[in-house]
Amino acid sequence: MKQEEYRIADHLPESLNRDNLRELAELIDEKMAEINRMSELVSIYPRIDKLSSNLVDALAVQFHVDYYDKGLPLDTRRSLVKNSMRLHLRKGTKGVVQEMVQTIFASGVVQEWYEYGGDPYYFRVGLMTSMRITPDNLNLLVKLINLVKNVRSWLDELDFKREATAMQYVGGAIHTNVKYEILPTDIKDVSIPSIRYAGGGIYHHVAYEVYPKA
Repeated sequence: MKQEEYRIADHLPESLNRDNLRELAELIDEKMAEINRMSELVSIYPRIDKLSSNLVDALAVQFHVDYYDKGLPLDTRRSLVKNSMRLHLRKGTKGVVQEMVQTIFASGVVQEWYEYGGDPYYFRVGLMTSMRITPDNLNLLVKLINLVKNVRSWLDELDFKREATAMQYVGGAIHTNVKYEILPTDIKDVSIPSIRYAGGGIYHHVAYEVYPKA
């Protein structure tokens, strides 16, 4: 049974289970429930997903969140605040660098130097597909990585992947050519039946001469 579900009035012993005491117990239960509801208002960290933008910004200062920008989406800022203590404990590891990049830019995979044939103590961040990464915030990305990496490791390169959609059309045509060769031949004793038509007509002409009136 949860604490907020417990009711004193339902658990009175027989010696106290009388009408006047039951009414008192019910009143106490009502006030205790009201206090429980009010306690949620002062509970800040567990309610971070419901807090306003200003309160989330204040918590970021309190928890010393690395790479916090008020211009980031509210859901991203909430995620940074919620994970700040856990990330501080693992700061300087490959996993934290990758998690921070993915939290803010929604993509990115960290590779150590021996995973891609680089020089010792170097690493790279690849497979970055987020459209949030632009030339304008590229320096912010490098700053973020430098904040959470260990001091002996150096960023070697950033690899970006962009997908483009294109339409490809393929067409075809069929051409058929038939050649007939007709050779001359001798035509003999050929009769061609025909029908002849004859016709006639009558033409009648009348001429009138009109003189000017005298």
